[in-house]
Amino acid sequence: MPYALVTKEYDGAYFASGEFRAINPMGKVPVLCDGDRLIIESTAIMDYILNTHGPSELGVGPDNPEYSAYLQWFYMAESGMANYIAVSFGHRSGQDHYWVSDEFDTYCRLQVTKALEMLESRLADRDYVVKTGFSAADISLGYTLFFAEFAIQPGFTGNVKAYYDRLMSRPALQKALALQKALGDLAHKG
Repeated sequence: MPYALVTKEYDGAYFASGEFRAINPMGKVPVLCDGDRLIIESTAIMDYILNTHGPSELGVGPDNPEYSAYLQWFYMAESGMANYIAVSFGHRSGQDHYWVSDEFDTYCRLQVTKALEMLESRLADRDYVVKTGFSAADISLGYTLFFAEFAIQPGFTGNVKAYYDRLMSRPALQKALALQKALGDLAHKG
């Protein structure tokens, strides 16, 4: 589908501004504008695109026996992992406004560990979270694992490590990472 990509270098003041909060009251990215429709949560954006501009081989429908597992991992990546990773990363950043108690940080890391254990088990007999192959759930998990590797360095092992390596070697991801680097280089040149 045709699209226009708008990139912004991270600028806390801009994201907190009235101009940006008119777009996203949460002051965060990503944001998808589709005509007069505005979607501000990354998994909701993927779900929206799959359901309004599909069908797509990335989606798994209710007729698939693994539909419930697909949904679980599609949403769990953000709600059951990424939020805990973000809290722990913020806590350990040394910035007072992100501080939580050490006990809560330990709880967050435990939740990530439990999710990774579940994922380890899920991947015991498959390359991706559904046996039919790569799906939007893997995109969601891939982002979360990439974030975890950067933010809290959990040290992936076993099936999760092999899965992460498979995701990282996908040509589309390599192309996106190269584009991200090129855009970052352009922004710094100025």
